[in-house]
Amino acid sequence: MKLDFGDVLGRMWKIGWNHKVLWLWQMLPGLFSALLMPLIFLMNPDFAAFLPEPWNQYANETWLAVAYVSITFILMIPIMFVGVIAQLATTYGALKAERGAEKLAFRELFSESLPYFWRVLGLYAIFGGVWMLIYFAIMAVIMLTSIVTFGLSMICMMPLFLLCIPIMIVGYSVFELAQAAIIADDMKTLEAISHGWKLFRANTLSVILLMVILYFALTTLSSLFIFPMMFPMMLFPLGIDSHGDINNMFLIFFVVLFPLMFIVMFAVQGILMAFFQSAWAVAYLRLAGQKEETPVIIEANA
Repeated sequence: MKLDFGDVLGRMWKIGWNHKVLWLWQMLPGLFSALLMPLIFLMNPDFAAFLPEPWNQYANETWLAVAYVSITFILMIPIMFVGVIAQLATTYGALKAERGAEKLAFRELFSESLPYFWRVLGLYAIFGGVWMLIYFAIMAVIMLTSIVTFGLSMICMMPLFLLCIPIMIVGYSVFELAQAAIIADDMKTLEAISHGWKLFRANTLSVILLMVILYFALTTLSSLFIFPMMFPMMLFPLGIDSHGDINNMFLIFFVVLFPLMFIVMFAVQGILMAFFQSAWAVAYLRLAGQKEETPVIIEANA
């Protein structure tokens, strides 16, 4: 089935613009991370060295590094759960809007999409695990060949990283189609992956072009907002004197501006990701051969 890009992108815009509650859902993981950022940031041993006395004396303590890694790992668990719920609620809302819903409510999106949570979490676990295996396999090959050839093979092995690009495009495309299949057609996780792969194989060129269009368009728009916000980071070295001490006023300015920068960054990315997820929801319905007149999403099995 040929994918009409004009139709998909047009519907993406209407859904993303008319249902701004999807923006809020996509902002939620970033804003949640921003709340935890001060704790993670202040416990970072590299940052502790810039703190005034007596706090900077803990920078070289082993227990601080262990505590930093442990707390960061623990905090990543709720961040991951919030991220999965946000993606789930956004995709559910986009599918619901595409199937005729005129209004989407924040709490309803949460309660109605929650029955799909464990299946979508399993989808993330499978794709995340496969990607980690691929990444570590490539790194292992590079390290082993570097040891044997005294580092000379690094030049020849670099093209391996280029192979990651098509793998990511294919994997992410199948992932998005599988996620939509779980929600739209109430499929099990493995069944949805199989269905997503079939849709991808039947529409390879269209799906890849859609992914490339969405990725580069949203990356470009995101960069227009994020790069200016990164400018204060470039000024950080100016606040350090010749003795390596940081100016207290600059430190206060940095501590206030740094979280604000992250909040704006997460907000912009959240808005753009709401459009991104809406596009994949529409694309799935088109590729799966479903019509807009299809009744609102079926109830998930409890």
